Amino acid sequence: RQTGKTTTIAMKAIYFADTNPNVTVLITSPSLRQSMIMFDRIATFVYSTPRLRNKIVRATRTLIHFENSSRIIALPCSENLLRGYTAQMVICDEASFMPEEIITQVIFPMLSTTDGYAIFLSTPWGKDHFFYRAFVNPAYSVHKVKSSECPLIKPEFLEEMKANMTKEDFLIEYEAEFVEALNSYFPQDLIRKCVELAQKLGVELYGSLEATFPAGDYYAGVDFGKLQDYSVITVLKRECDILKLVYLYQFPLETPYTNVIGHLVRAHQKFKFRKALVDQTGVGEPVLEEIRNQGLSNVEGLKFTVQIKEELLSNLKIVMEQNRLAIPYHRQLCQQINEQQYAYSKSGHLQFSHPTNSHDDMLWALALSCMAAKEPPKKEPAFTFS
Repeated sequence: RQTGKTTTIAMKAIYFADTNPNVTVLITSPSLRQSMIMFDRIATFVYSTPRLRNKIVRATRTLIHFENSSRIIALPCSENLLRGYTAQMVICDEASFMPEEIITQVIFPMLSTTDGYAIFLSTPWGKDHFFYRAFVNPAYSVHKVKSSECPLIKPEFLEEMKANMTKEDFLIEYEAEFVEALNSYFPQDLIRKCVELAQKLGVELYGSLEATFPAGDYYAGVDFGKLQDYSVITVLKRECDILKLVYLYQFPLETPYTNVIGHLVRAHQKFKFRKALVDQTGVGEPVLEEIRNQGLSNVEGLKFTVQIKEELLSNLKIVMEQNRLAIPYHRQLCQQINEQQYAYSKSGHLQFSHPTNSHDDMLWALALSCMAAKEPPKKEPAFTFS
């Protein structure tokens, strides 16, 4: 983190487009929002340099077109949007979360006739993916930079981060290591498949109720927290057998329950939930009754016993393994899912926990909404013979 890879690649893209006429530089990532981080850095450099700024003949939010007919374009990792381009350079940011088939069947072919460059940047995430195989392939030019190698990052800061993060998270984020806890209930590769499904289906994740949402079957999950934990609301949209995560909102610490209830009511007015499940542990029946009094008659509460937790996360994992859950790229959510650890009790039940100095509120809200969307088993038709 913060070692300058975005700045370095941004400068490389600008230099390449400026010194080579008629070239196309594409920037893509798991989401347009992520692509725009790189593109905004490029735009800042271009507009702050008079010589480059004067060469612009056309510019939009996602495009810079220079007078030498070279272009820099930002796109999300969508097959429909990427296909059709011929490029001389493609920059893939957070490549570990991009579908392999997009890389091998869309990006590489667009470089085949131009002898172009493919640049992959990413936080390490899972080994069953093209990015890891390229990382260990001597045919690729590989650059691994630890945060400790950056002179702008003080050793004291890294020591503080090490004390406040899990060992695995620190190695991933600051040491650029491909690691994963052995007792992680949700493997990194499984999580990535959910992210890839969202990219294939074009699922957008929103964190504001100001967005417009089409009519459909929506289900909500609410995990209540207050002092040390966050309150989180997640919303899934069910389309046939696919569950799409379309809304996620995390409240600031110490947010009163009345504010969370008010937000849930507004969300219900927007989504018209078919069902909502809330964590009733510690908040009791009064909070549930207040939610119902506000018009959410189809809300149910669950107290997080060992058995209920096992049912919630087992159901979530099954849906993920069946490739039925689409999760748009959200670094914090992916991290929380992967950090959930498990062990077996003497009675044979699964017991779950998250590492010290980490949170799992988003995970439980997602598990609740996923359980809310679970269809009851269909009854076999009854036949009467006379």
